[in-house]
Amino acid sequence: MGNGIVEPGIVSCTLGTSGVVFAHMQKPSYDVAGRVHTFCHAVAGAWHVMGVTQGAGLSLQWFRNQLAPGVSYDQLTAEAATAPAGSQGLFWLPYLMGERTPHLDATARGGWIGVTAKHTRADLIRAVIEGVTYSQKDCLDIIEGMGVPVASVRASGGGANSLFWRQLLADILNKRVVTLASQEGSAFGAALLALVGTGAYQNVPECCRAVIHEVESVQPRAEEAAVYAAGHAIYRSLYPALKPFYGMV
Repeated sequence: MGNGIVEPGIVSCTLGTSGVVFAHMQKPSYDVAGRVHTFCHAVAGAWHVMGVTQGAGLSLQWFRNQLAPGVSYDQLTAEAATAPAGSQGLFWLPYLMGERTPHLDATARGGWIGVTAKHTRADLIRAVIEGVTYSQKDCLDIIEGMGVPVASVRASGGGANSLFWRQLLADILNKRVVTLASQEGSAFGAALLALVGTGAYQNVPECCRAVIHEVESVQPRAEEAAVYAAGHAIYRSLYPALKPFYGMV
């Protein structure tokens, strides 16, 4: 509600401690593998589907707390921006708390794959942000595969405060990414429901169209999107290769 995900075609990506891709559906649809979750919507008669990365912003927080204490998130993303797209072949698996989408595996474990002597701290940071975003693409791909239209993605949460991360999100998802005038999220959505309940607006979509405004947008860049399409294919191959070792220790 707070992000206006109340009509087809608009999807949200919330980059908080966890990362959530959330989409509106006119009728229920289910992923037979259970990788994403379908629920009733706050909009009467509608449904929503969501995919979740357990360790989204948590991955960057872990890096800061353990390896860069006292360094601000702005400083970390500025450093990450000095590394090339793809982090020189370095990948981060954000499974610090197991994973929900797409693996449903509490034993999954995180880490960098492909570290070499050439890699810098900037590569390490950028790989963390890229890995989290690849995981969010996993969510979006499943949702699109269920027939849900995706015209644009509304970014919110702490990660969305970073223009660097929003641009990277656009490049990896290969979608237009927008931010909203309000970043209040759930509290704002509850207030909008109250407006509809008091009769100020006839229905939820009308209310959201009236009061939710897009303020900034970034478009995917063709060269970076191509790099990340290839990178995502490699990223997707890593979990199956490592799965036999998860849960052994």
